[in-house]
Amino acid sequence: MKYIFISLLFITCISIALVYGEDDCCRKISKAKAALLEAIDTLQRTNRLLGETGSAIPFNKVAFHARLTPSVTLGSTQTVIFDHVITNIGKAYNQHTGHFTAPFNGIYFFACTFLRPHTATQLHLQMVQNSTEISRGHAATGGGSQEGSMNAVVYMHKGDVVKVRHYPGLGSEIIHGDWSFFTGYRI
Repeated sequence: MKYIFISLLFITCISIALVYGEDDCCRKISKAKAALLEAIDTLQRTNRLLGETGSAIPFNKVAFHARLTPSVTLGSTQTVIFDHVITNIGKAYNQHTGHFTAPFNGIYFFACTFLRPHTATQLHLQMVQNSTEISRGHAATGGGSQEGSMNAVVYMHKGDVVKVRHYPGLGSEIIHGDWSFFTGYRI
């Protein structure tokens, strides 16, 4: 690209030289060439800096953040489907099933924050990897809305699934929409 600009500038200057005389034009060509080379150098330095900070996300980066929008009455072991995806780098979280499926082997971090509506008595959730519990959370009985949270750091094999679900063996409980989130990323 740089050579195209220089060639066009050179051809333009030769045309001007033929019309106005070559001494004046040669000085102008020299100044224009120097200015053009300086501009190209500045663009290349800027591009290198952007490459360090604003480059494309590497293929093996995985992160998601999703929110539950409606309040949901959960039955025993019912998966909470965080349906509003805010971030889904790597497309590993499925907003239709509530499952995060590991696209790569590695260490992953997960967190879930949730709210029990003030009209409900309590809320018990668990985070599971495949079918094994990796974390639990509870929003206690008390006045007003109550919050709960849970997190986990686990090693996952490609294809393993992590999800948030209602704790097994309990009657129905309500999770408050718009205030409950599920997040995860590969470390």
